[in-house]
Amino acid sequence: MRNKSGLLTYTTMSKKAKGFGQSPTPTRKFKDFLLAFGDFYRKNSKDETKLQQFLKANINKLDDLLSDALPLVFTSLIADKSIDEREKIASLFENFAVTIDKFPLGDRATNLELSIIAHNLSLKIYTRKDSPENWAQILNNLASTYSDRIRGDRAENLEKAIELYEQALEVYTRENSPEHWAQILNNLALAYSDRIRGDRSENLEKAIKLYGQALEIRTRENFPVDWAMTLNNLAIAYSNRIRGDRAENLEKAIELYGQALEIKTRKNSPEHWATTLNNLAVAYKNRILGDRAENLERAIKLYEQALEVYTRENFPENWAMTLNNLANAYSNRILGDRAENLERALELYEQALEIKTRKNFPIDWAGTLNNLASVYSNRILGDRSENLERAIKLYGQALEVRTRKNFPVDWAKSQHNLANAYRERVLGERKDNLEQAIDLYNQAAQIFTRAALPVRWAKNQGDLAEALMQRDNPGDLDTAIALLQEALEVSPAGCQDFIDSQYRLGIALSQRYDRDKNPDDLQRALEAYKTALDLISPEHYDRKDIWKALPTTQTILGSRLVRDGEWQQGLQLLLNSVNQLSTSDDRLAHANALYHTGRAYEVLSDREKARLYYRDALRWYEYLQDLPGIAKSRAGLGTVFVSQGHLEKGMEELDRAKAIYRQLPQTDPDKVEEIDIIYQASRRAIERQTSEVYL
Repeated sequence: MRNKSGLLTYTTMSKKAKGFGQSPTPTRKFKDFLLAFGDFYRKNSKDETKLQQFLKANINKLDDLLSDALPLVFTSLIADKSIDEREKIASLFENFAVTIDKFPLGDRATNLELSIIAHNLSLKIYTRKDSPENWAQILNNLASTYSDRIRGDRAENLEKAIELYEQALEVYTRENSPEHWAQILNNLALAYSDRIRGDRSENLEKAIKLYGQALEIRTRENFPVDWAMTLNNLAIAYSNRIRGDRAENLEKAIELYGQALEIKTRKNSPEHWATTLNNLAVAYKNRILGDRAENLERAIKLYEQALEVYTRENFPENWAMTLNNLANAYSNRILGDRAENLERALELYEQALEIKTRKNFPIDWAGTLNNLASVYSNRILGDRSENLERAIKLYGQALEVRTRKNFPVDWAKSQHNLANAYRERVLGERKDNLEQAIDLYNQAAQIFTRAALPVRWAKNQGDLAEALMQRDNPGDLDTAIALLQEALEVSPAGCQDFIDSQYRLGIALSQRYDRDKNPDDLQRALEAYKTALDLISPEHYDRKDIWKALPTTQTILGSRLVRDGEWQQGLQLLLNSVNQLSTSDDRLAHANALYHTGRAYEVLSDREKARLYYRDALRWYEYLQDLPGIAKSRAGLGTVFVSQGHLEKGMEELDRAKAIYRQLPQTDPDKVEEIDIIYQASRRAIERQTSEVYL
């Protein structure tokens, strides 16, 4: 929320904006229009609704022809006039600049250009030398317009705004004009919050410091409305803050929004109340502490309350913005049916795009397209391949506006999201899609650096790691593990990205164990899976693969520990895996766990339990028609029977195991030989027993 005032009145406003347009040629009608506006403004300067109704009635004149006409009309009006008359004309243009800046209809980009031209024309009369206070106030207003400007380079517009605010502060000091000083500090902080150039984390720290200084003047006791406005803005900065603990920053933001709402009530300030509710909802959507499902439900409720004020008829721009945010919450919602939530999100984004068009709101249009594409990427209903193609197309359209030059962070977000879509793509060559995804992740990483945007950087690292694991070129697995380990140094513990990275690290380490047989990788894989599992619950997270991965890893690690002499620890892991997999739908993993537990009991010389586990494993392997599993279970049973003295039973199982092993295309000959040795030894033992009887 920025403070902007004309010279005849002092007004407070909150806004966001965008658009496009161009054309020339001035006419007499524009002079008459501006003079009529001046007369209307003098009578209705305190009634913003009436002022906007006047502009609405003359909306056909608010175009680029007026942009060309304004300087000529201004020159004509001040010609041969006294200084007092010139100041009145400058005031007229400044008041028009402030009013057109706030006008929500027509072409937003053109409205802002008209405002900039009118501000600059008024500065020809109100100079720093002759009218320092008016000059400083106009600079504040002009800076605010540059902060919202659509045309031109976004980064340069924000730098221009910062420069203008700082010039205004040379006149409005804390000593001579504390109220205006605090107002401009608030606005300067907003510009630093949005700033593209410079270090992002430093810009946000600068904004937080400036808000803090403004609040030394804008106290609740003396300026409750401005105090609440600045608290709202400070809360936004904490929501986006990079330094400090992410969870704590969001809690601070929620606390500040709550304080602001003590002043900005629905009764006394419905528009600001709705704005703050919207912002509070964003904080709850991103919240790390508390129950994730409850936080999202809270966000949805807050957005819906804001929409009671932000209607399409009265606040079309804010209505569309809030619909976009509500759609974001539905796309992440945990409660309710996942497919229905995503369909609801699609519907809301489409409604928002009826207002947020490329012509009038190109930046918001691109942001909403990016979000819409994300839902198509995750959509459950419909054809998966078609949904992903739709997502790829939408990301491409968004990137026509979200260029690296003008919107580097948004550009990187869309690059990252497009990479995800290519990583999951069904159509096209799998290898080509993965190469495209990896290239896009690397492009995003040029903006998402660890120093500037650590959380975004960590997420990008994790997703790049998954693409590398899927590509599986030499060295990709080692690179993926390194990327995930780096990401975990930054991702806030307990957040979804942290859980994802732990899960992916478990997969990568397990795969490297399969390749290198390094037991350390297996141990670390188990630790990674367990960390992920300890942080989530089935009803709040859809990574069900983690529940499968952990017991499977426990099976492998447990059997290895038993083999290496760590009997009790290994057996405990095996028993845990058997217990967890008993209710799983992964029957093969359950059969493997039973078999390895049998092996462990055999090593521990508990032959009766070994026999029971081998028998249970055999039942499952036979049900699954898994020949290798059947063969090794029968071999285990045969060995146990022989060791218990049941030689004939043992030989029968060993013989059946050998027969199956010989059918398998890739059987280890040493395994068959090992079984045959036990079989032959058992046969000789039977022969000795027979000969002893006859003797």
